[in-house]
Amino acid sequence: MRDLTTFDMLALHPLFADLPTAWLRRLTAHGRPVEYERGFRLFGADAPVERMWLLLSGSVLLDLPVPGRGDVPVDRCEGFVGWAALARARRWDFGGVAGEDLYAVEFRATGLRDQLADDPDLRGEFYARLITVADDGLRSLRLRVAGLTIPPPDRLTFP
Repeated sequence: MRDLTTFDMLALHPLFADLPTAWLRRLTAHGRPVEYERGFRLFGADAPVERMWLLLSGSVLLDLPVPGRGDVPVDRCEGFVGWAALARARRWDFGGVAGEDLYAVEFRATGLRDQLADDPDLRGEFYARLITVADDGLRSLRLRVAGLTIPPPDRLTFP
C-alpha cells in the first residue's frame, strides 16, 4: 500500500471508494500519505486544528491533560480523526497520540474546509459519510460508559 498514490488510497478506502473520480481528485489535492511511529503526538489538547487524518492502519489514542497525572488516554479512534473540525471550533478538545504505528492520509484542515465550502454536493456527501464514522464512535462510547455505570445485577433494584 506504501507505493500507492494519495488518489489510489482514497479510491480504495471503504469510506470514499464509490465517490466520483472528480471528487476524489479534489480531496487528493489536500491530502498526503504519512507514517508515524507508535507514541508520536499528532496534536495536543487546545492546540489549533491544522490537520485531519484518514487512518489506513493503526489508531490514535485520544487523551486529556489531568493535573498531577499528565495526559490520560480516554478513547481510541480508528477511521477518520479530526472530522469535528469541519463543523465547529478550530481547536482540539483532546490530545492525540499514535496508539500503534500509523499509516494515514493527512489532510490540511483549511484546504479541506475551503474545498467543501466551494462544492455543496461534495460537502453533503462527505459530511454524510463522516456522520457514519461519528455515529459508530458515539455508539462505542455509550456502550463503554454504560459498562462503567451499570451496577452489578445483584445491586439492581426496580421500583
